[in-house]
Amino acid sequence: MNARPLQSSSSTIPISMDRKLRIISLDFELAASTVSDGLLTTERALFDFDVVVVRPPDLSSFQEGRREVYHDIASVMSTKKRELGAFFEQGGVLVVFIAPPVLYKVEGDRYGHGSAIVDNYDFLDERLALCLRKGTGNQVVYATVAEPFIGVLKKSTIAWTSYLPSVPSTFTGMKFFAHAGKAGALAGKMQYGEGHIIFLPNVTQLDEKSFVEACAEYRFKRQGTTPPNWVKSITVPGIAPIESSIASLDGQIAALQSQRLTFERELEGRSDYRKLLYEKGKTQLEPIVLRALDQLDFGSSPSETIKGTSHEIDGRTSNGSSPGIVEVKGSKNQIVQSEFSPFVTKLLADSDTSNTFSKGILVGNGLCETTPAQRVGNAVFSPHVLDGAKRHSIALVNSVELYWLCCALMRGDHVDKVGAREAILNGSGYIDLKPFCGEPVFTA
Repeated sequence: MNARPLQSSSSTIPISMDRKLRIISLDFELAASTVSDGLLTTERALFDFDVVVVRPPDLSSFQEGRREVYHDIASVMSTKKRELGAFFEQGGVLVVFIAPPVLYKVEGDRYGHGSAIVDNYDFLDERLALCLRKGTGNQVVYATVAEPFIGVLKKSTIAWTSYLPSVPSTFTGMKFFAHAGKAGALAGKMQYGEGHIIFLPNVTQLDEKSFVEACAEYRFKRQGTTPPNWVKSITVPGIAPIESSIASLDGQIAALQSQRLTFERELEGRSDYRKLLYEKGKTQLEPIVLRALDQLDFGSSPSETIKGTSHEIDGRTSNGSSPGIVEVKGSKNQIVQSEFSPFVTKLLADSDTSNTFSKGILVGNGLCETTPAQRVGNAVFSPHVLDGAKRHSIALVNSVELYWLCCALMRGDHVDKVGAREAILNGSGYIDLKPFCGEPVFTA
């Protein structure tokens, strides 16, 4: 996986007790020897330590939308979750410095089949990320309780980057002792199995001495007697209906969270169309362009390298009067000749290898830092590109107008999709989509 390795350090830190505290830190610097392992790559079993300190990783550093990357991340998250099970049974203390929730998403087909999501908190609980909210600050309100980690935070420099307005049912026993005002919690503790989970806000400087002492207190002083095996066979009156009620509530919560996740995915998918208006990078712009073309039933396929050549194209289309090859360009300036001319070479190379001439479709998000209302029309393409597209029978599509057309389709307007698609497949130079777009969506 091509991403920044998460720094991991392991250490044996002497404390004022009969034994030494073994700590492993993942993507969080502690004064210890640093090794090259991290949360997503470490082969060190977490249950080999007394304390695991972790800042959940930023999954956005991984190349987007790769199914093999998704499987790698999901597999490691599953492994670490399993290791934490044994870790807690041994009385281990997990300290999580709360980072913003990050999803890694793999798209399915055009109907959403086969899509999958993993998030940076799946090593602990797959519902936790849904409860977190992004936000930064440094003001903290502490509870008036005797808590060693409050002393740690007061001696450290706090710069929180996320907070918890709520928690999933797994963490209903969490007792919070620091808050970001009324918005949500920043720090909390709970017994988990024979061990403990501690949530702390992100810090820019940690008072390590008091931190290690607090970890040691939870690991040794607060550890209860390990229950003997026969305890599970002892009945307590009234427990069964309580457990049944909890199970019922858990089912309702899981159903609601699943429904919420569905709506979140739908919201994210719909909001992605805005990228047609501002994105410059092909990684973000290319997928939404192909999705927008599919709204017009182009039947697109993703990027590929033309067989037998080194030329990469951004996509193909298969429906309509002729096949098409798609090129996607974004720029804060006009789309210029140097960005256009390689596309001509690609079209010729594809024609030579396939013995079929495909229609060239260049979708340009030029002048992308200008408000959309001011760049409707052909001005996003330079005069040389406009002229070259006519001479080489290449269709130029303004992504702003493509967004406008998609809005009409999403509103449920009657849109001549066949007419719009054929105007692109049979036209040369700038293709005016405005006659197909209906009600304006931009204000000057």
